[in-house]
Amino acid sequence: MQETATLINSIAKDVQSLAPAVAGIALVIIGLVWMFAKDPNKKEGAQQWLTNVGIGFMIVYLAATLVAWGTAKVAGLGGFS
Repeated sequence: MQETATLINSIAKDVQSLAPAVAGIALVIIGLVWMFAKDPNKKEGAQQWLTNVGIGFMIVYLAATLVAWGTAKVAGLGGFS
């Protein structure tokens, strides 16, 4: 059981470190699309994507944080990092 909790905690920590990088790359691509779009509909679509990426990043990062916190708080599994 300890090994499973450690694995879950390790995955959650990896997701926490990977999520900002993936969101940053997506934001750069969306920014380029928005800058070079001549059609107003494409600009509006890029703005919607920006919102969706921001919301998605927050959901993924907070979920990973809750999992990491939860595995540390489960009775008998605390004390590992």
